[in-house]
Amino acid sequence: MESKIHEKIFNSRKKNFIVTLLIGKKFLDEWKKYAAPLWKKYCIKNDIGLILIKDHLIKKSNPFWKKAVWQKMLIGAYLSKHEKKIKNVCYLDSDILINPFAP
Repeated sequence: MESKIHEKIFNSRKKNFIVTLLIGKKFLDEWKKYAAPLWKKYCIKNDIGLILIKDHLIKKSNPFWKKAVWQKMLIGAYLSKHEKKIKNVCYLDSDILINPFAP
């Protein structure tokens, strides 16, 4: 099921996914410009899915709301609810550049 909060860029036959948080247009645009080409090559080469979380996982009105840096702790619960066919998840900060030639 697709959500307004996340976007699945690639699927994986092996059900393995890399997930990152990109909350805000500035962060999404910079990631697409600098990191996305490398991430995409790596994911295609290794049959790894890619999911971008583009909005807060918890509403600001919630008394337990935290900044985006803490919301990465909620990714597992969020994906288990919205993406039933995921086996393994690797969270990466969006400012990481992946070497597409890495094993």
